[in-house]
Amino acid sequence: MSEEKEAFRLRERLSLPPGYDEAVAGSSSRSDISDNDDETHEGQRLLFSSDNAHDDDDGRAAGVGSSGGGNTDPSSRSRTTNNATRPDGYRAPTVRSVRSSFDSNSDFLPSSSSSSESGDNDPESMRRILEAMEIEEPEQDDRSSRIRQRISKPFSIIGGAISSLGSRVGSRFGWFTSRLPRMPRIPTFLRFPTDEDGVINLQRFIGVIIVIIVVYAIFATDIFTMRMNQGHQYDPDSVKRYLIDNIDHNNIKHMLKYLSSFDHLAGTEGDYQMAQYVAGKFKEAGLRNIRTEEYDIYLNYPAHDGKGRRVAIIDPPNLKWEAALEEQHFDTSKHPGKITPIFHGYSKSGNATGHLIYANYGSRQDFEFLKSKKVDLKGAIVLVRYFGTESDPSIKVKMAQDAGAVGCIIYSDPKENGMGRGKVWPDGRFCADDCVQRASVGLMRYAPGDPLTPGIPSNFKSKRIPKEEALLSKIPSLPLAWRDAQMLLKALKGHGAAVNDDWKGGVPDVEWWTGDKKGPKVNLMNMQVEHEQQKIWNILGTIEGFEQPRKAIVIGSRRDSWAYGATSMTGTAIMLEMIRVFGQMYDIGWRPSRTIHFASWDAGQYGAVGSTEWVEQYANELRMDGVAYINVGTAVTGNEFKARGSPALQLALNTAMGWFLDPTTNNTMIQRWGPQSLGPPAINTDSIAFTNFAGMASIDIGFESPGGDADIPLHSAYDSFEWMTKFGDPKWDFVPLLAQLWGVLTIVMSDTLVIPLNYVDYAVALNRRVDELRKWVDGKRGKRRSDPRTEIDWRPMKDTIKKLQDRSANFNQFVGQLENTLLQLDGTEPAAMTVERMEHNNKLSLFETHMLDMSALPGRQWYKSTIFSPQVRSELDHLWFPAIVDAVEAGDWDRARAQLERTRQILDNASDWLQH
Repeated sequence: MSEEKEAFRLRERLSLPPGYDEAVAGSSSRSDISDNDDETHEGQRLLFSSDNAHDDDDGRAAGVGSSGGGNTDPSSRSRTTNNATRPDGYRAPTVRSVRSSFDSNSDFLPSSSSSSESGDNDPESMRRILEAMEIEEPEQDDRSSRIRQRISKPFSIIGGAISSLGSRVGSRFGWFTSRLPRMPRIPTFLRFPTDEDGVINLQRFIGVIIVIIVVYAIFATDIFTMRMNQGHQYDPDSVKRYLIDNIDHNNIKHMLKYLSSFDHLAGTEGDYQMAQYVAGKFKEAGLRNIRTEEYDIYLNYPAHDGKGRRVAIIDPPNLKWEAALEEQHFDTSKHPGKITPIFHGYSKSGNATGHLIYANYGSRQDFEFLKSKKVDLKGAIVLVRYFGTESDPSIKVKMAQDAGAVGCIIYSDPKENGMGRGKVWPDGRFCADDCVQRASVGLMRYAPGDPLTPGIPSNFKSKRIPKEEALLSKIPSLPLAWRDAQMLLKALKGHGAAVNDDWKGGVPDVEWWTGDKKGPKVNLMNMQVEHEQQKIWNILGTIEGFEQPRKAIVIGSRRDSWAYGATSMTGTAIMLEMIRVFGQMYDIGWRPSRTIHFASWDAGQYGAVGSTEWVEQYANELRMDGVAYINVGTAVTGNEFKARGSPALQLALNTAMGWFLDPTTNNTMIQRWGPQSLGPPAINTDSIAFTNFAGMASIDIGFESPGGDADIPLHSAYDSFEWMTKFGDPKWDFVPLLAQLWGVLTIVMSDTLVIPLNYVDYAVALNRRVDELRKWVDGKRGKRRSDPRTEIDWRPMKDTIKKLQDRSANFNQFVGQLENTLLQLDGTEPAAMTVERMEHNNKLSLFETHMLDMSALPGRQWYKSTIFSPQVRSELDHLWFPAIVDAVEAGDWDRARAQLERTRQILDNASDWLQH
């Protein structure tokens, strides 16, 4: 140790920079994660604190850290509280033991990210990597050198004069100088020669003054700015190219095979093991501040061994029959453990009996049709089919409930996803006759997340509302295969009214009738195990930014699934491979300008629960410092690119897409999908809380088949690795392409000098959406169009949008000014412009926060976004401005006008920020 100290003193005397080991040793050596299970972890730190990621390289070897709402190390918990992760009654599949990913790499996947094993630490290997990254040699700034030369000569003269003066003062006023307080030692190059009278004390005082002058000179001559800009020594295009070249599609395939090898429903043992695996991959990649954030949420499960569920015709006696319920044709022997029995997440536990009524897709129009036919729905068991004019299962159940039904059955019709579309498994991509779509019927359109803690994080000390008061379904429901639904539909023959062709599905050998009060009686039983505080686990890791570390990009994908979930787990597999490459770039010195948080969300299938609880916990930090959220869920199910999100992200998306060719056409992705490929924000994904509660620009990206979810065996046992490799992406072209696109988009958002949020695009999209809303409202006015009480003046809103567009265009001129300055100064950014650029970035990232209405959406208090909050029914999803739509739907024209004006004022106030 004494030799190291002496070496450091020698460097100080010779004005040499510290070596790598010395620099690293100067940072905190405390790991966020202790290998000692008994060690008490420190309290939670601020999410975006710049102190979070200054750990030394040894910190990478740590496991999952403590942070957030009751965070723990999963590996230590597995030894002490294993039983606590099992819901009573229902137990998730017992899987084969996998070597803990906290201690070593998983056996099934060869590590491609371990630099020590691959020899990346030897000088020749590091040289090749540095050449691949095209690291630029720092060039001498001639302008700064000349300025330093100009000021160095006057300082030499001043120093000599002060030295001479000091000698004379010291000899005459020794009694005064001896009484001055002791000053700290100053570097040798600032010391003056001492004499025997002790003038050194005065010289120290004068030295402090000189240090102040020198520091001022450093800032005034751009020396400090030159030091800052060294963080951009990596050519940005070469960083993107490095990521593209190092994505390994075989890694993704191997990880996906494991991730979809067993059932991992939220809160179960299978889910817990997935959390361990993902956390181990985060550690293996070298992310900093890896942590598990636990939440205690309300979850329901099927009863043990699937008992307590029943769909049966009980009257008349000659039609008695009971549904098989489960998927019998799929070979589950290739997968360890049992698969989750079919059920609806967040359905009411209960046992109901009533007359059977068929209600098509379960939309409002469908129930209005039944009412027009005088079909009695009170006390009925309603049978509806998935997809169609009401695509949200939870709203189907709510519509049945509001109509007076006591139970709801939702079946998968072959017209939407089966033999009516094409060949079925195993010969085709569509669902077989026993395929069942599990789903959540939680009311996300009213409030996502834990139903018992709306608006606050669900940790062990949170105050919960009674379950009876929560936004949950009030009637039991179950999903069903068309094989079973066929028997119910046949039993309706001759009861009620015959239906039109648009009500007829694809179930064979059926005459389609609505049913009536005299129809067959059906028993629907759905007795469940319920936990008001079941643990779930979000896994997070960080790469801290070097310039604006508090500003953060969040990258996320959900990790749980209803069964094997290969299509939904593709997002997690892609993210893990992308993180591996980011870890390599971090190891060789690359740092983003802004911090990147990588997140694996739990309980996403129940209603974006894990991501919502996290956003609720860190809402203040995200509103102040969150820049963007980039989500990938069901990543690849076809070859059509789909992107949904804030229009402000169109510029960043186009920048990323410009790097890639479309595999099916060999045109660029911009040529194939156009420069305006971004659709409205997604509703049923993990981006919903970031958009509508945190006020962050958010985007979902992926590749889909033309029919979307109707083209895949969604949430069934057939959603497997075998299906994914046979039909989802058989040539494995689009999975690695999405990994590359996601990675490049992350770099664009985190490492571009000016955050690429363009509110000109935002204004253009708003203008178009206002026109669509006005057209829809005029249709709602109908014959009352001449009634002044239904009239709405749209001109003020249009003027405000035009003002936003003009202000945004002027605001964007700063980018051109910055580019011109950098060109004139050979890439050197003056300190004053750096400050202006950071302030410019701050205003860009805060705009969508200012678009929140903290008084909330009337009737749906959780939602804060005035523009993007979801509509109450999926048939209205093409419309924006939800508060106005809700008012028009209710026929309250005064409230509609008031909400339009309130939205206009919020937009006007937000646009005020886009000014220098």
